Amino acid sequence: MSKRPTFIAPPQELKRKAVNFKRGFSLKLEPEVMKKLEQVVEKATDNFTVEVADKLKQLRVAVNQMAEGDQNTVHYMREIRGLSLDIKGMGGMFKYPLLTAFAKSLNDFVQGMHAPTDIQLDIIGAQIDALYVVMANRIQGGGGQTEQELLNVLQVATRKYKDS
Repeated sequence: MSKRPTFIAPPQELKRKAVNFKRGFSLKLEPEVMKKLEQVVEKATDNFTVEVADKLKQLRVAVNQMAEGDQNTVHYMREIRGLSLDIKGMGGMFKYPLLTAFAKSLNDFVQGMHAPTDIQLDIIGAQIDALYVVMANRIQGGGGQTEQELLNVLQVATRKYKDS
């Protein structure tokens, strides 16, 4: 058995299809192509907003059900963990790092939690409210000083009341 790797040259057809290989695709986009790309991005952004709003509603329902005494807390906590992870990932994809940070804070808080106390439910609700604010105001980037202070306060609360 040979210890040296064997390199296999790509087929000629692959070379022909490669971008900018000899006469490949131009990197300069024509105006009509730019317009189509902008429409795709706009539609994806609209879909993102609708999907996050739906997930936020589901989070709110789960918290309200538990606050009203529904005994199916295991189901609701699993749902909160999953939805917060979904939102966390979506925020990263669409340049909403603050949304990602709040969703991560929420997810970290509920990890391993089975039956939240009233204070823990309040903290979960506050984190969901923060997610709503980010989306309602379309805060892209890290937000301002107020948003960062709120994130810090929520992170302190999550550490303090995680195991209450």
